[in-house]
Amino acid sequence: MNENTLDQFEQGPEHIPTSEEVLEVFKQLIGEAEFAEIQKLEDERGLYLWEIKISAEDGHTEYAYSIRVRPGATEPPGPRIDVVFCDTEGVQISGSSVAKYINGQWRITP
Repeated sequence: MNENTLDQFEQGPEHIPTSEEVLEVFKQLIGEAEFAEIQKLEDERGLYLWEIKISAEDGHTEYAYSIRVRPGATEPPGPRIDVVFCDTEGVQISGSSVAKYINGQWRITP
């Protein structure tokens, strides 16, 4: 990490998205699918982790909103949503970043 990245992490993002804002992005990503909440964590600064699960016959899909830096991350810290696809035994098959909060706006990533 460079010095600017550390400064951004220490100060935190200018705006931490609310639960309602994150739910809107989840809905854009999953459409009308029903989901179960795995966990939702907030602190004095606001929402910092929200994981949801969508079940399917061939496994399940998990979406995770977070703002914390993951160990070994090469990207600067900031709000993002990642997706993980799991088989029927719960083994992760694949995953990727699907949305990032950049300059005050959510951007769905291809």
